[in-house]
This record gives sequence, structure tokens and C-alpha cells, in this order.
Amino acid sequence: MSDTALLREILDAQLETVCRFRADGTILFVNRAYAATLGHEPHELTGRSLWDFVTGEDQDHVRAMLRHLSPAQPELTIENRFETAGGTRWMLWRNHALAFDDSGAWSVAQSTGIDITERKQLEEQLELLVNELNHRVKNTLMVVQAMAHQTFRGVAVADGRVGIFNDRLAALSGAHDALSRTNWSGALLRDIVRQGLLICGADDMRLEIDGPDVVMPASATVSLVMVLHELATNAIKYGALSGLAGKVTVRWKLLDGGMVAIEWIERGGPVVEQPRRKGFGSRLLTEAVPRQLGGQVQVDYDKEGLRCLMTVPQDRANDGTTQ
Repeated sequence: MSDTALLREILDAQLETVCRFRADGTILFVNRAYAATLGHEPHELTGRSLWDFVTGEDQDHVRAMLRHLSPAQPELTIENRFETAGGTRWMLWRNHALAFDDSGAWSVAQSTGIDITERKQLEEQLELLVNELNHRVKNTLMVVQAMAHQTFRGVAVADGRVGIFNDRLAALSGAHDALSRTNWSGALLRDIVRQGLLICGADDMRLEIDGPDVVMPASATVSLVMVLHELATNAIKYGALSGLAGKVTVRWKLLDGGMVAIEWIERGGPVVEQPRRKGFGSRLLTEAVPRQLGGQVQVDYDKEGLRCLMTVPQDRANDGTTQ
């Protein structure tokens, strides 16, 4: 058996679909799995256009992605719909540029594909379920807000307690928004911090946020947003954000052992005094971090400004049973 025949036999034995083509889409070679998907023999597809089989709605996306192939980046992965003999299927293609012209543009590439239709269908179902969950959560929060207005009318409205309650509901809603963007797989710590500081205003120049891209688990997101919200509320009422000269810095870093250190620093506000009693925010801070997140918290009532250090696991959160 010649080397060419052996290579052909190896490629035809692959379960993955293989297609080699020119930059204009002209097919140079396909293996038997690729041809069978389209209901043809391999030789019948030589000279045909690759674009005959890419779903029209996806062609602009695929062409744009292929333009990224370069000598510096000769490989990339694309997901797109593929018109097979049995109907439209989702395929994942691993593309490899094999030849380039003098200007660096690719001239010949090869794609190896696997069918991911079932995975895409599950992703669509999950997205629908998450959207429905988000819709129901928001509706529930709106009902709770309306109930608060009706239940605490009068004195509670006048002294601001309903407003405080609504601000906490808004922070809770923001935590759910952060999770919904990732289908509840977790949230970037940067997004968590921003949601926790929403009460300050998105353009508040007195805020400084700094830290690496860190993804926190979904089970930690709500607690962290609520803790940061309470710290921000306290800073607005009594701390650094109660005046124009104050400043709040929130920074975080990764530690050894999969831990994340989140530091809250206030400067430029009134002289800090340790409170005589613990309010809701203080209790949330000192109880939620160790019990719900499996972490530790240190609060320093420095006269120059409140400092708080939270150390929490990045990849897990407790179920609330830690004593």
C-alpha cells in the first residue's frame, strides 16, 4: 500500500469529519465521515464550495473568524450550523491554516469537526430555564417591595427604613443579574464588587476598584454583594463617602491555597469610632463570611478610616452549617 493510500485509509477511518479547502472555499479533500454527513462520496465533493454547506445565517460569522488565521495564530475553533443530508446540525470545527501567501494571508486550511447539536440544544434549554428563573425572581422581588410599602407605611417610610429595605432588595437583584450573565455558573469578582457598590452611583470618582480577573462560585455571589452593599451603605451614612473628600478602595488578590483576599479601605472621612452595638450590616459581615462562605473577616476601626479584610475560598462556599 502506498503512503498516499495509507494516509487516505487513516483519514477515512476517523469518526471526525475532515475537510481541506482553499481560502475561497473550494474543497480540496474530504474524508469519508465528512462526505457521509452530506450524503455523498468523498470524490463527489472535490471542487465544490465549502459555503454550500454552511447555514446562510452563519456564513458572515464563519468568514470573519477564518480571517483571523495567520502565521502567528494558525489555529482557531468555530461553532456553526452545518447543512447535512439529515438536516441542520451544529458542528464544532478545529481549523488549521496550512499555507500562507507572501502577504501572510492563508491560502489553504483544514477543518476537523464534531457534531455538538445535543450540547447546543441543552445550552438553549438551560438559557430558557435561567431566563425564566430570573423573570420569576425579579417578579418576586417586586412583590416583596410592594408588600414592604404596604406593611410599613407611615413611620417606617418617614424614618427611611423602607428605603433601606428597598436598597437591599436592589443589591440582591443586582447579584442575580451578575449570575444570570453566566447562567449561574459563577460571577467575576469585579462584577460582584460593582453590584455591591451600585448604591454609590456608577460614576462616583471616590471609588477605586482594583484586582485580577477572578471568578467566584455562584453560591458566594449573593453573600458577597450583600456584604459589600452594607459596607457601602455604612460609608455613605457615617464613613468616607459621607463627605466629598473621602475615598473608598476595594482591592483583591489571589492567595495560596485557592483563597481570595478582598480588602475594603476607607480614607478621608470622619474620625472612625467603633459602634456600641452591632447593626444588620455588622452582623451580616461577621456571620455571612465565615458561615456561608467558609472564610474569615477582620474589621479594623482605624481612626483614619474603616478597614475590612475578607478572606474567602475562590472555588467553594459552605452550606451555612459551619459554626
